[in-house]
Amino acid sequence: MNHADQLVEIARRKERLIARIEGQRNALSAAWRTWEKPAALVDRGIAFVGFLRSHPLLMAAGVAMIVVLRPRKLRGWLGRGLMLWRIWHSVRTWLRRSAA
Repeated sequence: MNHADQLVEIARRKERLIARIEGQRNALSAAWRTWEKPAALVDRGIAFVGFLRSHPLLMAAGVAMIVVLRPRKLRGWLGRGLMLWRIWHSVRTWLRRSAA
């Protein structure tokens, strides 16, 4: 086998490997689509736990609310708190965009 034949064989092998890699990439992409939403949910959960760990006072206040308030009243307070958090999140996002 001369040098030119070796180069041709290397080029063919390269083409086969590229085709194989493309097939694997497509299969991996299809498999990831199945796990994308659950993985995003896990990521949000991990971020929430990290937030609570970095804000222990909020965690203590939440536990104190559960102890002090009855569960029925707690549901209303949690709804109000969630609404306030969403408003704050929207305002903060808007402020960051307008400052940039």
